[in-house]
Amino acid sequence: MAIVVEDRTGKTVAKTIIAFDSKAEDPVLAVAAKNHEMRAFEILVDRYRGRIFRVVQHFRLTQEDAEDAVQQTFHKALLHLHKFEGKSSFSTWLTRIAINEALMMLRRGRDFWPEATSG
Repeated sequence: MAIVVEDRTGKTVAKTIIAFDSKAEDPVLAVAAKNHEMRAFEILVDRYRGRIFRVVQHFRLTQEDAEDAVQQTFHKALLHLHKFEGKSSFSTWLTRIAINEALMMLRRGRDFWPEATSG
């Protein structure tokens, strides 16, 4: 993330680059990601991939469908990051997206219970 300092005329007088690492807090990373800092979003993905996978597995998704739901969750999070207001934690917001993704897969009528037989 770059911090730019301007004088009264709008001329840039200083510019500092902030590097993000895995120790950065979620609110800082979320703000940076909103400002198109992809490294910040990558850290959030790495931080929450496992948790989101476990959340969608509770819906008894197949391995492949669970992986698809995780991918869709992060895709939607990136697309709608501008809507994240910080009223809840980033993990809560992301988990809600994951739950919605899993429910949408169920509504589409995919085969989530391979051991079940029809008839």
